[in-house]
Parts: sequence; C-alpha cells; structure tokens
Amino acid sequence: MSWNPEEEKKLRDLRDEVVEALVGLIRTGGTGSFALPSEKDRVFFRALAVSGDHGAGEEELRKAVNEVLAAKKHLTAPKCVGCEGAPDLTGDFRLRDLEREDRECRALKYALFSVLRSMAPSVCGALEAGRHDPAVCEVFYRDLFLIGEDLAEEDLLQALYGTEDLREKISSGM
Repeated sequence: MSWNPEEEKKLRDLRDEVVEALVGLIRTGGTGSFALPSEKDRVFFRALAVSGDHGAGEEELRKAVNEVLAAKKHLTAPKCVGCEGAPDLTGDFRLRDLEREDRECRALKYALFSVLRSMAPSVCGALEAGRHDPAVCEVFYRDLFLIGEDLAEEDLLQALYGTEDLREKISSGM
C-alpha cells in the first residue's frame, strides 16, 4: 500500500477530533472516578487508546469521536445549563489553540498527552478484564483536563513527573 498524504491528513485530523472530544468530555464530566468502572471510564480509555493507534482507520476513529460526544451529551446536566454563576467548563477545546501558547508549555502538553496516550491501551485492557483503579482514572482525567487549560510551565512539569508513578502502577496490573 502506498503512502497517501491526503488520507494521512484526514486520519490525523480525526485523531485530533478524538482528543478535542475527550477534553470536552472531561470538562463536562469532571475528573472524579467512582469505585466501579463507569461508561465514562470505558469510553474515555477506549477512545484515548484508539487515538494513539496509528493502525486505526477512519471508521474506528469516527466511532470513537461519536462515542465520546454521546457520553459528553449524557453527562451534561440539563438543570445546570444556563444556571447563573455556573462555570462553563464545557467550552470547545481545539488542539490548534495550543499554537498560541509559549513553546515550553506547548511542548510539555504534547509530552503529557503522548505519555497518557501510550498508557491508555493498558488501562483499557484492565477495564475490559474487570480491573479498575479510580485513582488511575482520576490522574488521566486530571492530566487531560490540564492540557486544555492555560497553566504555568511548573504545573505541567509536576503533572508530567507524576506520570512516572502512574506508569509503575499500570505496569504492575493496576
């Protein structure tokens, strides 16, 4: 099969859509996790794993985007929409917005995301096998939330350093 730059761009754009939808899901559903795995956990880790799978095709990536958007819609509390003083954490996030950040913060966010993406298949497999660690899920959720926020370099470094403990926990089977 020959390399097709247009097809590669389409798949890269779809991977970006998955990431953008995941940040929106976390902004809507929060960074907390419960003792038992939820559909949010399953959808989140399945989509994050697919976004990092360079063998995933257009259909698989579109399915991931649609599942995340459906989960986000389900988590949006209708009674809170338009409430006075309620923070709007559901605003759209675009990866291209990272280009406006300073180089160091942008690099740290991409590094953090890369680490999370690389560990997602292991967590997804653990969830499918019935193993769930809410603390692990919360770190993933919090760190992905941070990628969508305007933070100082030090905050991002702290999150990135924290992924080493997370990697050890995941490699030991959660």
